[in-house]
Amino acid sequence: MIGMLYQPLLLALGGMVFVVLSVVLRRTRFRSFYLLLPAVVWFLAALEEWYMVTYQPQMDIRIDALFFMMLIALVTPTGVLLAVLRRRRPER
Repeated sequence: MIGMLYQPLLLALGGMVFVVLSVVLRRTRFRSFYLLLPAVVWFLAALEEWYMVTYQPQMDIRIDALFFMMLIALVTPTGVLLAVLRRRRPER
């Protein structure tokens, strides 16, 4: 199941979702730039997966995928929570 989701195109689309959310929420949330942190991690994972599929397809056991999956699992909820919980400062 994870192998089906961990594809370069799907990872890049996940990164694009966070970029679009950051741009859309810029007007309502002062801290929406926190959504760019998960976007960067998703794009890095997509780039790394594209490299592995293109230039080293013979690799069966991949420890690097575990690192990026762990990084995605940690940074995505953290970025979303920081963007949601941090409110805009009241204007005076």
